[in-house]
This record gives sequence, C-alpha cells and structure tokens, in this order.
Amino acid sequence: MRQASPTMIQQQLYTRERSGIFRGTEGFDTVAVSDGLDAVFIKKQLHPFCGYDAPAELASRGEKEISSYPPAIHLFHTEGGETVLGRSIYQPVDFTGLRSAFLTHNYVIPSARLDEIVTHYGNYLNADYAEKYYTEIGRQLPELDDIPQKSQNQQHVQNSPTGLTAEKLLKEIKLDEKSFKQLLFAVMTAVGEGRKKVYVALDVPAEQISQYSVALLKVLFACLPFELRRRFGFITYAKEPQSRKFIHLQFVERGSLRPNDREIEKEYVFDLASGRLPQDEVDEGKQPYLDFVWNAIGELGVLENFHRFADEMLSGMDPQRRALLSSYHELCVFYQIESERWDLYEKHKITVLRGLLSYLEPHGALDSRIRLNDIFLAAFDREFDSIKQGSIVELAIVECFRDYYRLESRSYGPKLVNYLIHAVNNSLTEGRTELAYSLYALIESQSELSKAFFGTVLKLGELSNRLFDPYIQNKLAETQGSKEVLNVVHSWAIAHPGLLQSASFKEIAVAGLTDKLRKEQRLLSSVHMTVDSIRKWARTPLPDSGMTVADSELAELLSLSAKRLLLDELELDKLTQDQVTTAAFLGEADAFAGLQLDSKQRSHAEMLRTLYEWFAQREPTEDVFRLLSSEELDRIQKLGRKWLQSSIEVEQFGKIVLAFCQDSAVGIIDYNQVMDYLQRHAKDKEKIYEFMLWSQGNSYFVHARGLAPGYSAAILAYFKKHDKDAFKSRDYRTRYFDKAGAPLAKVFADARLTLSSPLKRFLVQNGKKVRMTTLIVALGLVVAVGFLFILQQQGMLGAKAPVEATPPPTQDSGVLVYAENVKGSDGTETTSLVFLFKGEEQCKVFDPSNLMIESQGQSAQQFKNLKYDSNCVVADAGTEDSEATDPGGEVDGTDGKDGTEGIDGTIKDTEEIDKAKGNNTGENGAASGKETGKEDTAQSGSQKTKTGGNDASNATNSTNSTNPTNGTKGTNGTSEDSGNNGSNGKNPADATTTNATNGTNLPDAGNSNVTDPADASNPNGLDDTSKPGETAGTDDGETKDSAYTFRIVVSLGMKLDISAGSVIKLGEQQYTVITREEAESGSNLVSP
Repeated sequence: MRQASPTMIQQQLYTRERSGIFRGTEGFDTVAVSDGLDAVFIKKQLHPFCGYDAPAELASRGEKEISSYPPAIHLFHTEGGETVLGRSIYQPVDFTGLRSAFLTHNYVIPSARLDEIVTHYGNYLNADYAEKYYTEIGRQLPELDDIPQKSQNQQHVQNSPTGLTAEKLLKEIKLDEKSFKQLLFAVMTAVGEGRKKVYVALDVPAEQISQYSVALLKVLFACLPFELRRRFGFITYAKEPQSRKFIHLQFVERGSLRPNDREIEKEYVFDLASGRLPQDEVDEGKQPYLDFVWNAIGELGVLENFHRFADEMLSGMDPQRRALLSSYHELCVFYQIESERWDLYEKHKITVLRGLLSYLEPHGALDSRIRLNDIFLAAFDREFDSIKQGSIVELAIVECFRDYYRLESRSYGPKLVNYLIHAVNNSLTEGRTELAYSLYALIESQSELSKAFFGTVLKLGELSNRLFDPYIQNKLAETQGSKEVLNVVHSWAIAHPGLLQSASFKEIAVAGLTDKLRKEQRLLSSVHMTVDSIRKWARTPLPDSGMTVADSELAELLSLSAKRLLLDELELDKLTQDQVTTAAFLGEADAFAGLQLDSKQRSHAEMLRTLYEWFAQREPTEDVFRLLSSEELDRIQKLGRKWLQSSIEVEQFGKIVLAFCQDSAVGIIDYNQVMDYLQRHAKDKEKIYEFMLWSQGNSYFVHARGLAPGYSAAILAYFKKHDKDAFKSRDYRTRYFDKAGAPLAKVFADARLTLSSPLKRFLVQNGKKVRMTTLIVALGLVVAVGFLFILQQQGMLGAKAPVEATPPPTQDSGVLVYAENVKGSDGTETTSLVFLFKGEEQCKVFDPSNLMIESQGQSAQQFKNLKYDSNCVVADAGTEDSEATDPGGEVDGTDGKDGTEGIDGTIKDTEEIDKAKGNNTGENGAASGKETGKEDTAQSGSQKTKTGGNDASNATNSTNSTNPTNGTKGTNGTSEDSGNNGSNGKNPADATTTNATNGTNLPDAGNSNVTDPADASNPNGLDDTSKPGETAGTDDGETKDSAYTFRIVVSLGMKLDISAGSVIKLGEQQYTVITREEAESGSNLVSP
C-alpha cells in the first residue's frame, strides 16, 4: 500500500461495469479507488471481501424490494496493521438493466489510526457507504479525514434494534446469561488464540439480520478489552458459514448452520433459532471476567474504566498475554480488590498474590504498575496483622512474600523479617515443627533474606536459642555425611561470624560432625577429609576481619573430636592400604597433639602412624616398628601381608621383607616365611627369581661372608619343594640365574646340584677319586693287553695272528631298504621306499608313516601320514630247502668291540668290560668261550661252521679238516651271535679275505661270502661245500635264515632323488639306503 498520507482514509468501489481498473472488458472489478491504495493491496486484501449472496429466504420468494436485502458489513485488520471497513449491498440491475449485481464500498484506515476503533467503535458500526456507482464519479475517489457517518434519521429507523438497551436486545435475540457468557467466551477465545471461528445464526427475519448483528456487535465491543478490539474481525451477514482470513465472527442466515456439517463442527456454533449452543465450553464459577461483565450488562459504560486499567497493566507485556482471556480474569479480580472487594482475595489468596507478582516481576514494573504494587502491599499488611494475632501462616503465602523481597527489600525487608519471626515462633508454639522447619528452608533459600533474618534472630538473646538452635540441629541432622556437615558449619560461620563465639553453636557443630562420622563406612578417610577441609578454611577470610574460620576454636574442636573418634572406634583389620596412604595427616609429628590419650587410643595412634610410614615411604626400614610392642607388631605385620599379597612387584619387595621382620632392633628376618609367602602369592615363579636377585643387594639377606645362612637354606628348601625344574629352563638361566652375584650364584649352584641325578651328584662329589681310579684301571688294561699281545706274537698263546686286520661287520637289524621310482596310471612317476624284513613280527610292528630322509648335499626332508602297503604274511616253510640258503655259508657274527671306552677316563659299562675280558681266549680251533674242546671232522655236514670274534682282521674261514688243530681261533672277544659263514670256494692263495671294515656300514661290511681263488685261508685246499640236505650257517644248533621274505612299500607321493647311502630315520631308528640289486642279493646289513 502506498502511504501517500499516513493518516488519511482510502476508499475503493467494486461492482459490475463495462470496464474496470484492472480489466478492459465488462464484469466485476474495482471501478474507483483512492490514490493511496496500490494494486497489490487491492487484489490480495480487498477483492476477496468484494461479493454478495442474496439470502435464500428472499430469493425463494422472489423479493423485489431492494431494502429487504440485508447489507453485509465487514471489518478486519490486515497483517500490516491497516483496518478495512466495508459494506456489500444487493443491486437488482447492473449498467445493462438486465442483470442483478452488487456494490462493495471499502474504507481503508491506516495503521497509525488503529486505536480509533478502541474508543470510537460506534463510528465504525454507524458508517455511511455509497449506494450506487455513477460513471460521472470517475476512477478516482478522494482520501478522507474521517469515516462518513449515517444521519440521525438513518440510525433511528422504525423498529430498529439499535435503540434497544443491552438487556432488551439480548432478551429479544434469545441470549440469556449462560448463552451470552458462552458467546463472549467464544469471541474472546477466537480473537485471542485464533484457532476457532464463531458462527451465529440469529432467530430474526432475513431482512433484519444486519440490523440485529450491528446492535449485538455494539454490546460485544463494549464487553471486549481494548487489545481484543484492536484485533476483532466480523461480517454482519453471510449466506453460508465460510472460514475467512482475519474474520473471527460471522452472522449467517437462519437455517444455514446444518447439524453434522464437518466444515463447522469444530467451531463455535450458535444457532439461536434452534437453540444449539457449544457444549461445556465455559466452566461456571471460574470465569471472573465473564461474571464481572454480566454484572455490568445494564450499565456497560462502567466497563470502560476497567478496560483502561487492564490496558495499562498489560502495557509492555507479551502480545500473546495481552490477548488471553485468563489475563482479564486476573485483572478484573485485582480491579475489584482495589475497590475494596477483599472477599475476592480471601477466596483466592495464593492466586491473587501469584498473579500480582507475575505483573510486578518485570524490570521497572513496580513503578509502571504501581496500582498492582499497592494491592500486593495491602495484602501483606492484612497477613501481618493476622500473624500478630497468633495465626498460623500458609507456606505458599510466605513463598509469595519471599519472592517479593527480591523485588524490593529496602523498605519492605525489615517488615518481612519481623513477619517471618512471628510466623516461625507461632509454628513452634503450636507444635507445628514441620512447618517451622519448612519456613527455615524457605528463608535460607534466599541468601540476602537468610542473612537479614538470622542476623536479627541471633541478636534476640533467649529468643535466639528458641529459634536458631533447633533449626541448626535439624539442619545438621538432615545432612548426608560429614563433609556436608562441615560445609554447613563453614557457610554459617562465614555468614554470621558471631557464631564462632557461641558456645551452643560449637557444641551443636561438634555433636553433628561426630554423629555423621560414626556412620561413615571408611572412618579413616572421613577423618582425613575432615582435617583437610578444616585446613582449607584458611583460604576464606572472615568479613571485616583478618582471621579465618580455620584459626578459630571451633575449627580446633572439630578436628580433635574427629581424631578422638578415630582412635576410639578404629577397626584396624578393616583398613585398606589406600585409606592409610591417603591420610596424609598421619605422617605429621603432631598428628594427634592436643588429645589426652588412654592406652587403647595411644596404641591405635602408634599403629596408624607405623602403617603410614611403612606404606607411604618409598624405602621404609625396620625403624618404622621402633615404638610398637610385640603384639602391635604382629597385628601390623599381618595386616601388611594381607595388603601386599596382591601386589608382589619389585617396588614392593622392601615392604614385603618388613612384613617378616621379627626384631626391629636387629632386623632379624624369617627367611622361610618370606619364601613361603612369595611362593603362595606371587603371580608366577619369575617374580620369586626377581626377588632373589633383588635380595643380593639388601643387607637383610647378605652379610659380610655372603648370603645369610638361613636365607640360603630357605632358597634351597624352596627349590626342593616347589620348583625342581627351575634350572632346566635355558631362558630362566639366562634371564635370572646367570645374573646372580657370587654369593647367590653359589646357592644356585648348590640347588642345581641337589636337584640333579644321583650319578651326576656322585661324579661331581667324587670327581677326583673317579678320575684317578679310571686312569689306573685304564693303564692296567693297556699293560695287560700289551703283555698278552707279546705272548701271542711269540706263539705262547696260539697261532700268530694275521698281520692285516679288517673291521667287524655291522650288526644286522634284519631290515633292508632301497628306493625305486614307480610310474602311475596317469604316467606320473613317484618314489617309493621298499623295506625288507627277515622276521614276521618285525614286519608287523614296523610303522613308517612318519619318517625323515637325509641325503648327502641336501637338507633333511620330513614326511608325515604316509600311506604304505605291507606284506607280512608267513610263507609255507615246508617248501623251502636247506640249500636255499646262501651257498657260501653265512658268517653270523656281531661287531666285536673293545670292552672299554676312554671318554673322560670314565668307565662306561662294566658289563662290556667283563665281556671283553671273558672272550679274549680260544683253544684248539674252537670259538672263544663257545666251541672249546670241539673238533672239526673233515667233510662232516653235521659239523657247525663257526668263526669267533668281531674283529674282521682276526677272523679266518673254518675248514672241514680232520685236524683239530686246524680250527679257527677266536680272538679279540667273540660275541655270542658272532661268526663268519664258511666259504664254499677254494682258497688257493691260503689267505683270508674279507669285505668288511670295523665300525662301518658300507654295503659289503661283514660280508665274507666271497670266493677266495687262492684258497689262502684253507691250507689243506679242501672244498668246504655244504652237502645237500644240510643246513648252512647254523650257530649253537639254531637255524639262521638269511632270506628277506617280508616287505613294506611306502609311497612318498612325489618323485625324489634318493641315492644309496642316504639315511632313513624313524624315531630313534635309522636305516641306510642301498641299491635294489644289493637288497635282492640279501647280503647287506643295515644299522639302526
């Protein structure tokens, strides 16, 4: 809207014409307008209200009289603050004379003149409007200073309701007290809250709808407060109810408010023709403003004074509050109380006082709303007068007076303090202790009021004892612990320093503190907190004084009472290490100074100080126990051991040792108990080893001559009883035992020897004797052997031994193994190991599923879960002929080794020595110790072929000579199962030939089945061939089968290069790989 003149009223005409301002063709449009209105405002704000629908009642009977059609007057306020007042009337013909039309005339009042409707609403309702548009008027309408008014003749039309009084009008349109209150409630709610609309259907003819509407609107305007008048929007006639913006109240044609119409069912509907009104919208008896208005309905002019009062009191408040009906309920009560209607105050004291405070609390309200302030103070005076008469106050009323104290305390404060003293005293006098304590709490909730109140009370002598002492006792009793007691006492002492001189206050404070301390679960911690808190009071100086509460006698009394209670009720066994170490006051020399202690208290004091020194100091000594008796020492050490058992660390070792100090004067330690304690509570053995290393630097464990004997014994006892495998771990030896100093290392060595095997202990303990004995025996054997050898060379002990010596064959384990490559069905080659066995049982128990292969020049290869095929079935012995054996005769002998070993000069096996000695002889060609006295009969197949000894260089072939002296002599120790198979070939050279070397596993080791063409070993040149039917190679009557008839084939699952000489390991057994040809010849021996 163009503000050409901010105070001038603008006009607009709207009807059907040949053309208009916004359209060039015929039709309804704005046809004339003032210059102050812009097009946007006209289209958006005015055009929606330009229209008219004739009443159905008149249209149905074809009414021709123009005056019978009710005008539709509307008034609303835009969001920009402009007020729009207009009227729409029916016109039977338009400019053509053929069609009906309507004419709307609007006045637009600028926002600067908004308050005119507040006091001159009558001028708005009596406004005069244009009856018809003439082209001669043109397109421009003049701006107006005021709204044109109807003439007196127009206002007082015959039978017009505008001349009726409010009471008669309401009666005529069937509005009684209840329905009128409901209508006023609905209108004020719709305007104030804006959520609902009000629709009214008057029970009057259609021709009179607007007349009665305007008359009723005058009554409603008189009843509405100023703020609602500024917002109220209405339409005096509408054919149908329709929700429209800015409109709160619509008068509609009778019969248009149909029941169950969903469009209006949630709105305020007043169908006066049918008597339908809103249900239970007004709560009777709780609507003071509605009652106030109704009581003035006969003289509405008196309401203007209230409206001015209300508008003044609401000035500056939130717009929403200014429009609420509840605000006017409160204000009308205040207005009537101001007029000496104190009965309303007596009925609603708290509501009135709280309502008054809500208006007085904003800044500056005491001056701007002085009338309400006067009402509040008048109410206080009435209450003070009542309390002086001994009445009991209501706590809620006192709360209102306390809240007012925050607003104005200078002149009102002393009166309020006196009021409160009377209120508390009356409550105590009447036995209303609970109310009295509630009043105390209310007073204390506001610090300034509390200071003023108790400052006055404490000056009243005996009244002080009556009012203050019970209060402070109760306050301390209600605290949640000793810390809160101290806070209360300190705050009161700061606020009222005079209390520090009050004997009763000191007594009450001490009693309150000790009572709370007795209930503390951690008494020592609470006492420490008490002492520490009292010291911190020194940070807060007293007002107008250089001293602090910490300097007062009260502080000393509180501290001493707490310490005395601690010594009286101390339960030593319930203390924790944390409680003791955090109680720093225990470390002070004067911790319990000022107390007269009995024996029990003194004992507790010494034990507490000792515990603190023991566990608070970094490296305590036995001096901490110097003042304790033996019984006290025992109690302290038991408690200390309990605390330390869960924290056995290097930092605590010194404290742990003190827990076993038996005499503080000389520092005697019970070493066995120390080690037992560590063994039971250390989390692992390593902590014990750490303790042992730590102890070698501690005077409790190391004396001038080394470790204390008792400690050494305790260490040995620990290892024997609890840790026998300690020295088997290389990690422990490296990390702990090897780091020990000389004294401790000696103890470790003794412990290690004690835990070793009996043989080792014997050798270590008798090492020198054993070495000398071994040396002597060895020298003796050397001499004896040398002597016998000389005798043999001289022929005194038999034939001269051959010059060349061959090593004995290796022991036959009965197992041969060779490798072969096998091609699968898919053409892939894999390597298998073939094991050959002589014995069936040996084959059955053989398990090659896990083995290792070691080949020269290659790393060892481990195989697990291998698959194998076994053939360990017993063959039919009856089909085998004795000639199936080796035709050359098998030498069935073992490796004949010397019976002694020279390792460290220690005798390894006396049994071997004895065997060496017993098998060193042979006579008349018999095997040594086995075949003595037997002769070899020539060509006797029943004779046993036997050679003695496992030294290949001393073995000869037995011959079938009839000369008993031609038998083979056994030399150098014949084994029970040893011997070479006789050779079936001739030996023309008379020389013994063997293919074995001593102590080797070569393929031909121990194989004597080689034909000697020179027959050198057979001087008689006889052929010692076994006869058919005779068994070759027998020993002591036992048949020795040389055939490897059982086998197991192991598949390696891959192709490997396993050469002859490779070693196969199965657990502790090992086998040497040979070629397949050697294995099939059955002449090789494999060493496990």
